[in-house]
Amino acid sequence: MFLMMEINFMLSNNKKIATLFTSLLLSLLSINCHAQPPVVSCPATFSDEHGTYRLINVRLFDGPICNKVELVPEFKKEKVIWILDTRMDPSLVCLYNGTSHYIVLDAKGATSCEKKGVPVQAECMQ
Repeated sequence: MFLMMEINFMLSNNKKIATLFTSLLLSLLSINCHAQPPVVSCPATFSDEHGTYRLINVRLFDGPICNKVELVPEFKKEKVIWILDTRMDPSLVCLYNGTSHYIVLDAKGATSCEKKGVPVQAECMQ
């Protein structure tokens, strides 16, 4: 009888350990799915020999910017959002206040891009 109680106790502990392990694994997977790192993001500032300039706007193109295929965003509350097709090869163009210089970032693999906030922030995510 004592042996049977001990076996039941061990089985009960193993079930608890399995349940805790499964919960932990599912939590980690859930966190990983929601916290996708950006494919690319515009630097907040741009510096050259004349000064430092802050990000003021972004534009998104399908392919190289010389092809002039600019994508039209959706406007949602305080965000500008582009939903991308997997066949696209997006180029994110970061524009800075007080200079004609800009940065072009290859956002291949991104499924969406967004611009938000003051100061302006822009990124493309998978």
